Amino acid sequence: MSASRELIEQYRSAFTGGDVDALLDCFSFPLQVVTITKDQVSVSSAGTEDWPHVLKELSNTYQRLSVAEPVPLSVEVTEPIAGVAFVRVHWALQRANGDRVYDFKAVYTLARTDSRYRIVAIAHDELPKLRTAIGALQ
Repeated sequence: MSASRELIEQYRSAFTGGDVDALLDCFSFPLQVVTITKDQVSVSSAGTEDWPHVLKELSNTYQRLSVAEPVPLSVEVTEPIAGVAFVRVHWALQRANGDRVYDFKAVYTLARTDSRYRIVAIAHDELPKLRTAIGALQ
């Protein structure tokens, strides 16, 4: 397994276990976050002060939605230059019984830091789907 795929597996496993510390270990900061909604694209930067809270909140929301695990439906990796990789993942969030909560796509920019890959940027279309799923709970 390539180093970039190993990082994505570590990331998936950390989300499955709700392990925020293991999730944080997947990132390098500052982190660029590109969020795509129906009509807008927003770009923000996250640091070590705010990102742990974001991950904890997301993990708690996944628990409320009864997400048992994120399943990669497809993974595409390109490594355009040494030490940099782009990983495009189509994720399905599934419950323990196999029911799908929702699916979304994310593109991760990885950079080799501390002799291993870490996520330095994320672009995703999850937010509208997450909001819809939360709305369905109420």
